Amino acid sequence: MLEAIRNHAQGWLAKVLLGLIALSFALFGLDSYMSGGQSNGEIAKVGDVGVSREELARETQGQADRLRESLGPSFDPAVTETAEFRKQVLDGLIDRKALFQDAQKLKIIAPDAYVAAVLMQIPAFQQDGKFSPQRYEAVLRQNNRTPAQFESELRQSFMLETVTSPASLAAFPSATSLNQIARLVAQQREISWVDLPASTVIAQIKLKPDDIVKYYANNKSAFTEPEQLRAEYLVLDRANVAASMTVSDDDISKYYASHKAEFGLPEQRSASHILIAVEKNSDAATRAKARAKANELFKTVKKSPERFAELARSQSQDPGSAAQDGHLGSFGRGMMVKSFDDAVFSMQPNEIRGPVESDFGYHVIRLDGIQAAQTAPLSDVRVAVIDALRKQRAQKIFADLADNFGNLVYENADSLQPAAAATKLTIRQSGWMTAKNASAPFDHPGLLAAVFNTESVKSKQNTEAIEVQPGVLVAARVIEHRPARVRPLAEVRPEIEIRLREEQSARLLAGQGAMMIQSLVKGNEAGQSWSAFQIVGRQPSAMLDATEAKAVFRVAAEKLPAYTGFMRPDGSYRIVRISRVLDAPGLDSRLLSSIEAGVMQAQQQADMQAMLALVKAGQKVKIQPNAIEGR
Repeated sequence: MLEAIRNHAQGWLAKVLLGLIALSFALFGLDSYMSGGQSNGEIAKVGDVGVSREELARETQGQADRLRESLGPSFDPAVTETAEFRKQVLDGLIDRKALFQDAQKLKIIAPDAYVAAVLMQIPAFQQDGKFSPQRYEAVLRQNNRTPAQFESELRQSFMLETVTSPASLAAFPSATSLNQIARLVAQQREISWVDLPASTVIAQIKLKPDDIVKYYANNKSAFTEPEQLRAEYLVLDRANVAASMTVSDDDISKYYASHKAEFGLPEQRSASHILIAVEKNSDAATRAKARAKANELFKTVKKSPERFAELARSQSQDPGSAAQDGHLGSFGRGMMVKSFDDAVFSMQPNEIRGPVESDFGYHVIRLDGIQAAQTAPLSDVRVAVIDALRKQRAQKIFADLADNFGNLVYENADSLQPAAAATKLTIRQSGWMTAKNASAPFDHPGLLAAVFNTESVKSKQNTEAIEVQPGVLVAARVIEHRPARVRPLAEVRPEIEIRLREEQSARLLAGQGAMMIQSLVKGNEAGQSWSAFQIVGRQPSAMLDATEAKAVFRVAAEKLPAYTGFMRPDGSYRIVRISRVLDAPGLDSRLLSSIEAGVMQAQQQADMQAMLALVKAGQKVKIQPNAIEGR
């Protein structure tokens, strides 16, 4: 670990502050993990669970939105439209699905008491400092979530945090290691330098006519330009159609009145249980023994209900709820496994029932209370109602618009103008693109293939309307085309000559510099015009860029003066003399804290990667070749 930190000391503190890239556990909902999504459009599979193209598109957009929110004006949308970004998102999805399946195999479940406690602590769900069911529902509606979905996500988060918790328990680095690293990070060096300008070797550079010809012949691929084109295009986006919808107060009231059930908090029930755990695939004798024990407990608490909490603490094999006297908190229908759910929602308050069999074993259940379904007032869910109403109307209108759009670009094959006029869309123009490098929306493989189709290039007619992501149609037309070509020697001769001269100059200067350093090491400094002494640290500065600073601090400084050399961006060669090493007089506590956090984070990341590799080794991961193409 110490060596790894030393090797990456340059810019290291900045990395500590920014944090290392870790797994994102932003979840979609239980269904996408349990069922693996729909097989249609499946681009990857982890064990028995698939990843659909639509799921990848949703998560990619979600991560782009989170980046936009966190970075503000410095956000560059082009970064999130690259294949590299989609690959990172896909890797994250695969990791989470692998971990989730591992959690299921380990039978990790989230106690409802945990879910309830988390909900109670979220400020967005509070009114006057207390949890408000109405505000909870309203906030979720505004974010296109239902309580069932959100609570499922909390449970999944608990499962994933539990299964990954061993990787988060990195050992604290010793004080000696911390001090060692801190001294390396804070160390400064006194340097001076001599620059050998390229002009000193110009007279030695000799190029033969054959040199340029040979270089061209051996490096033709470097001068090959792939086929390129520019296109104009139209984008019909359902989200934009929805945003343009106007709704009146009367529309809002009517929609709310006819959809009240959608804007309410469903019936919630609170229950407690005592679990006698047994593996799902256990033999009949083991299951019978567990059932008999659960039945004894049921008879005891049926006869003496006041002992339920005591027996839950001492006998239940669900440690999460046992510590809470068996209490599971409140939950809605469908939140528990079916047999447990069916039992709870058919019981009366204070009723005790058992044994109830599930995949986890046998439960003795007590129904603690029923909270009737509630309807949120219109004032709390007005934004959600408007959003739902717009989407409903846009869905109907968009279907007609999409049909008309497709017909117009087909029937008027030589121009996008008729379709643009009819749909009130603006014709946009792309930059130059190749068949392997295109920005949105042409990073969709179907659209990119359509514009590079031989007939599209030759006729310059419209492509068909292509769905590049759910609810987004694009039609395009080639407006300018450049065929692939190898640039002729006459065109690239000046570039080759410059390149060859630079290469020769660098070799000559490096050789001259190496000889000078050998002489300096022997103590022959006479006649050298060194710059003034400067104190430098590991961070880039006006005197040294990151690469140069790294070279200076890579030199062993046991014997001083020490020397190193490197080429500079301006074509010169710099010889650096290190005359003093300055250790920090005292180590800042903030620096030590930052380093400690960074070391632990690096170790946690390494442990997490090792754990992921182990988990995925037990699950077959298959990724389609075109998985990250398109959006």
